[in-house]
Amino acid sequence: MATTRTAKQQQKLNERLFNAAEKGDVPAIKQALLDGAIINARDSFRYTSLHYTAHHGHTDAMKVLLEAGAKVDVRDGEQNTPLHWAAHNGYDNLTKVLLAVGADLTLKDKDNKTPIDQARKKGQRTLVDYLQYIVDNPENRPTPQEVGFDINKRNTALKALGKPITKPIIGEHTAKVLTGMEAQRQAALNDPSEGI
Repeated sequence: MATTRTAKQQQKLNERLFNAAEKGDVPAIKQALLDGAIINARDSFRYTSLHYTAHHGHTDAMKVLLEAGAKVDVRDGEQNTPLHWAAHNGYDNLTKVLLAVGADLTLKDKDNKTPIDQARKKGQRTLVDYLQYIVDNPENRPTPQEVGFDINKRNTALKALGKPITKPIIGEHTAKVLTGMEAQRQAALNDPSEGI
């Protein structure tokens, strides 16, 4: 039997989730979700709980939200994705988690800045170099397993939310690049002028 809530009750539940995400409080996040908080709800800044974890550097909390079905490339009121915030603040681990679940490095915020631009603006040189390496070598994106992420939990959550599991885990842009690279490799293998 579905629970009927007023808009104010739902807002309070969602605020509990935002507060728990901001603090990185994993048990409180799980409880808020169990109590009916909406995973992709937005606050007055159009932040979701995932934005809060990215902004404040909470890796474990981010993984829980992603496993529960949080949208990876969701944008806030300034058009920043969680990856923009993680890169801006120099959170290497969060950046790797987001990349592992398909975050798009090419999305731009309201100022036409990508996550790499945000990291560069804040002087995050090591992170800028890493992100540029991933752009140049998309096949080297971290995998969910490498960052300790359980993709099966996410897929189960998406199914429970009635959401289709259509986006490849490596991201659409990366999938296109890899498909193109595979086509080139196959063409080279089939080219008789390229003797073995």
